[in-house]
Amino acid sequence: MKRRMMAVLLTGCMAFSLAACGGKPGTDAGAAGGGAGDGAADAENSAADTEGTTSADTENAGKEDAEDHDPITVTWLNSYNEDGIAKWAEWVRETVEEKYPYITVDLQTYASDEIDQISKTKIVSDDAPAIFGGFNTQEYVDAGYIYDLSNEPWLSNIQDSVLEAGVVDGVMTQVPMDTNYYGIFYNKDIFDELELEVPTTLTEFYAVCDKLKENDISPFCCGFGDIWTLQEQFSPIYMTLCMGGYGGFEADKEWYANKENLAKNYADDAAFAKSFEILYSLTPYFSEDPMATDWQTARNMMATGEGAMIANGSWTMDGVLSINPDVTVSAFPMPVSEDPADSVFIAQPGSGPFCFNSEDPEMLDATLKVFEVMYSVESGQNYAEWGNKISTFKDVDMSFNTSVDDLMAYVNDGKVWSNGDITQYQGGGYGILQARLQEFLMKDSCDVEGFLKGMDDDFKAAY
Repeated sequence: MKRRMMAVLLTGCMAFSLAACGGKPGTDAGAAGGGAGDGAADAENSAADTEGTTSADTENAGKEDAEDHDPITVTWLNSYNEDGIAKWAEWVRETVEEKYPYITVDLQTYASDEIDQISKTKIVSDDAPAIFGGFNTQEYVDAGYIYDLSNEPWLSNIQDSVLEAGVVDGVMTQVPMDTNYYGIFYNKDIFDELELEVPTTLTEFYAVCDKLKENDISPFCCGFGDIWTLQEQFSPIYMTLCMGGYGGFEADKEWYANKENLAKNYADDAAFAKSFEILYSLTPYFSEDPMATDWQTARNMMATGEGAMIANGSWTMDGVLSINPDVTVSAFPMPVSEDPADSVFIAQPGSGPFCFNSEDPEMLDATLKVFEVMYSVESGQNYAEWGNKISTFKDVDMSFNTSVDDLMAYVNDGKVWSNGDITQYQGGGYGILQARLQEFLMKDSCDVEGFLKGMDDDFKAAY
C-alpha cells in the first residue's frame, strides 16, 4: 500500500528549491527540517555517561558491537555539495565506522534539485536509503516513510526554539542543524575599495549596482543554470512583500496554501506583481549569460572579485569562502522599497536529513546510531565551523565565524522575520515558479500581466 501511494506521488514529482527548503532550501541548503519531543532527562543521563567514558571504553564497546552484529550498510543520500558540509559528512561517516565497526556508511551526494526525485525513485524501487533528503515532507509523512525522531536523547543538544520547525502531523521529520537567512551576500573587499555604502532603499541599491557596473564588476553573480538559484534571487523579495508579517506588512501564513488550492490567484495579487517588477528591474545588473551559468561559477565570481553580490541563503558564505578563504564576505538585507525599515533578513530554520522508517529493526537501529553521532555536540561544532553555519546547537561556540558578525548585528537589531511557521508549496509550485521566472526574465520588457497569467494557468492545470 505504501509503495503504491508513493508511486502515485512520484508520477507528479518535480524538482524543488532547497531554500524552500529552507530549503530548501536545502536546504546547501540540504533538504529537510525538526520538531519537539520528550526524552530530555534521558538525554542528560546519556550525556553524563558519555563524559565518563574513555576512548578505550568506546573502542572496546565498538569491538563488542562488531562481534555481536552482522555487517550492515547505512545508505545516506544527501545534497551536501559545499566543501565544508561535505567535509562534515565525511567526518560523521568516519566517526560512526570507528565507533561501530559493523556499520558502513555509504555517502551518496547529488545536486539539490534532483535529490527529491532520486529519493522517491529509490523508495518505490525497494532500494530505500536509510537517510535521505526531500522537499515535499508531507508526501513522505502521508506514505509512512519518515521515522519519528521525537524521542531521541540527543534532542537535548538542540535549541528548544527550533524543535517545532520540522514537525508534520505530529511526526518529527527532521531536526534543523542551523538557521538560514535570505538576503544579499557580498564581497566586502570590493565595497570597501569602491567606498560603497550598504544600501537600505531600492534607489540606493540601484546606485550601488550602477557604480559596480561603471567599474566593470558584475553587480550580481548569477548561477541560474541551476534553476533553484533563480528562485532564491526572488525569495527575499516576494516572501517579504507577500507574507512578511512585520512592521507595515500583513502576515499571510496561508499564502502558499491559498495558491495551491486555487482559493486565491496570482493575477489579483498586487504584492506578488510588485515583487516581480522589482526582480525584473535588477536584470540589467545580472552577470553575463545568467541562465547558462551554474551555481559553482557564480560563487567563483564573487570569490575572485569578478562579481560583487549574490542574492541567496546564508550558505553562500561557505561556498565563497571555500573557494577563497581570504575574501571578506558580508551580508545585508534585500531592499524592497524606499523605506529602510522594510529591509530585513528572512530567517528560516535550516534542515536535517530524514530517517527512513524501516521495518528492519537492525537497519533502523544502525541508522539511529548515525543520527546519534550526527547530532552530538562535537558534530554540531564541526558542522558550524566547517560549513560557516549559524548553529542551532546549544553549546556550539560561534566566535570562530566573524563572517556572520554583520548579519547577526541585523538580527540582534530586530531586522529579521522568520518564515519557519509558514507551510510552503507542497506540490509542484516551486517547479512552476522557477520555469515561469526563467521564461519572463528573458523577455525584452517587463510583462507582469503575462507572468501572473502564466502562473495562474499552470497552477490550474497542475492542481
